[in-house]
Amino acid sequence: MNTLAIKVRHRPIRIGWCVASGDFEAFRQAARRSFSLWGGRFNPIIPVDDAEQGRRLIDQFGVDCLYPASRTEAVQAFIESQQHLPWPGINGGFVQERGNGRKVSTFADLLAPTRQLFESHFKNNPHADPLLVLHEWSDGDPLRDILLATFGELPPIEDAAEDYRGLLQANLRAQPQKIASDQPVTLPDFGKMSLSMFNAEGLRRHYSVRPKWRQPGFYLGDANDFDDLVTFWNLRAADTALQFYDPSHAERLDHLKDQWLGRIPPLLKLNRPQRTAVWSRRRPAPEELLTFGENLSVCQVGPEYWNARDAKVPIMVFGDGDALASIDNSAERPSISFTIPNSPVKEVGQFSAQHYVAVIEPGAGLFRNERFTLNFPFIPELNEFYARNSIFHWNNARVEPGGLGVIVDGSANHLSMRAIDTGKLLEAIFSAFGIVAMPSAAGLVCNRLIRQMGGIDDCRVFRIGGVRDLIAKYSPDQSFTTSAAKQIIRAQNTGYPLSAYQDLHIELRKPGEHLTNDAVLAHLLRKEIFRPGLKLDCPNCQLDFWRSLDDVRTRVDCEYCGHQFHIGPQLRDRDWAYRRSGLFGRNDNQEGAISVVLTLQQLAHMHDISPSLFGTAMSLVSKGAAIEPCETDFVFVTSRGRDHRLQVAIGECKTRHPITEDDVQNLLRVARAFPEDRFDVFLIFAKLAAFTEAELEMIGAANEEHVQRVILLTDRELEPWSPYERTAKEFDINPIVVDLEGMANTTHSVFFEKRLRNP
Repeated sequence: MNTLAIKVRHRPIRIGWCVASGDFEAFRQAARRSFSLWGGRFNPIIPVDDAEQGRRLIDQFGVDCLYPASRTEAVQAFIESQQHLPWPGINGGFVQERGNGRKVSTFADLLAPTRQLFESHFKNNPHADPLLVLHEWSDGDPLRDILLATFGELPPIEDAAEDYRGLLQANLRAQPQKIASDQPVTLPDFGKMSLSMFNAEGLRRHYSVRPKWRQPGFYLGDANDFDDLVTFWNLRAADTALQFYDPSHAERLDHLKDQWLGRIPPLLKLNRPQRTAVWSRRRPAPEELLTFGENLSVCQVGPEYWNARDAKVPIMVFGDGDALASIDNSAERPSISFTIPNSPVKEVGQFSAQHYVAVIEPGAGLFRNERFTLNFPFIPELNEFYARNSIFHWNNARVEPGGLGVIVDGSANHLSMRAIDTGKLLEAIFSAFGIVAMPSAAGLVCNRLIRQMGGIDDCRVFRIGGVRDLIAKYSPDQSFTTSAAKQIIRAQNTGYPLSAYQDLHIELRKPGEHLTNDAVLAHLLRKEIFRPGLKLDCPNCQLDFWRSLDDVRTRVDCEYCGHQFHIGPQLRDRDWAYRRSGLFGRNDNQEGAISVVLTLQQLAHMHDISPSLFGTAMSLVSKGAAIEPCETDFVFVTSRGRDHRLQVAIGECKTRHPITEDDVQNLLRVARAFPEDRFDVFLIFAKLAAFTEAELEMIGAANEEHVQRVILLTDRELEPWSPYERTAKEFDINPIVVDLEGMANTTHSVFFEKRLRNP
């Protein structure tokens, strides 16, 4: 049994509170419930009146499940439209009733951070100063909702699993602080925190999502405007340090403003002046900005802000740990099992019922196993598919950048996870966007070739032009001799003879030993691309025929006349005679699979340090997408490291046949079926020959003014170890390309701009 080093990180379950626009009471209930959950202040509030905006918020915040804070038909319909976010496999509420009458929280709540702070600060120090302030205000305070969002408030005891206020006062000596409706609002003293700050105790940002801009500052708005209230909440839920400022309540908020201006530099840990951010749903008037001083950055937050490019909401985590997973290969599909490290909710009493998300990051995954994968693309629409095929519980999986989240409770000590069939996963990806994808006959043959060779990396012998020439020269019913094979493999009179590949590794050989045509032919025989035999002459009918080495006997029957004769006398002047074998023994031009294999090999090598998956030819039919029935010779999926956008490559591979207009337009329709805000889809056209000018004009039309999606590869790019090693000698390009976007840009420079290198 093999092992795999993995990382497991823990984070809160992120709840999206669905509200109807203008429902202040629903907002208050959602906020209070959020502050009772550990890390709940990072839960977004989602107005459902604009369904598209609601979906943007779900995507940006990585919401795990939705809760109807407003009980309206519109809210319920919106939740039902997001079927990929089912409520986890636990009761539908936030509190569970135990048989002994005790109530426990369904989700990780304030018990864990209370215990941690008690152990570290108060347990052995009875005279320690209080750290926590619990703010209070009257229901009639005109700033009540802003105070709630800023400082935090707890739900009524009857609606909660615990008397959280009593718990905090008893264990952490939390101090109540009344905010009078006719007095200025102030921040807690240095060294003390509000409930809102305590709610995030022990959490940190995870590096997998890097916010573009989280400058602390102010939110300029109207305390009585519901949209301003929700926007302010969501910006803070995105871990932006802000204070609300309403100019109509300046007499109460000016002191808080001045306090906050003094705390921003220490918050940034900078000794130099820094811009203060002023956020607002509208464009502030110049006189409104004067109150915040100079050196300001103004950010207008409209609905378009919550898109994939601008917002970049961070993932907040409790912590992480390393684990050594056991790989079980006894079943058809491999699986891994491991002990959960560093659980944030210990298995002690009531903590065992509290749920959180354990995210498994499988790293390299199943090494050199291309049939199955543990690296699941970040496509939330496939949550149920991942759950049913990997962790058994259909509603407990939540995919996210770099890993698969599994909702577990504090009593969980071990986890198991099954690998998913790569082909089935690719079919599910297409299905999520309205396309039925099924393996084609050509795809099955190509896949069989890759497995016959031992994997995509073991197909590197096909880079050698002489090997491809040998396969193409002889039909399956023609034989050739050892000397003829070695002469063709050497390709001495071509632009790139075998000597150009002398350092190519296809099998183990002695250090410093170069690749020879003898070694190449022996490798092809071991991989059963060719099989050896004898070419014999029948003494009766005078016709020659071929017999495989496995079928050679002392006395053989002529396959034409049936005459039996002794082969001994003919062995004195006979060389071995080889024929194409296995897949290449078919008469359906299977050498066309070689261009697919070489293309996939270049893509796999380029992405060998990032998770990726690929599949061979698939037939594509619409089940809602605007495409025509067509076929793609391969599919390649990976993620772009800096922002985790998925990159998908689909392509057409030829030997020397032309690319047609239908080839281009069919794949272009498929590319446009994927959402542009989350996917970059590239079209790859590969040939083992040069493209004609007519082909280049036709293919180039698939590019747009600001979208370079076409990638072109010829034998010049497919044969070298690095795709642009030879190309860079002729064209003014950087030979080092690390992703599909770079390949598309290089294609534009080489094939369309024809940017030749100066002599």
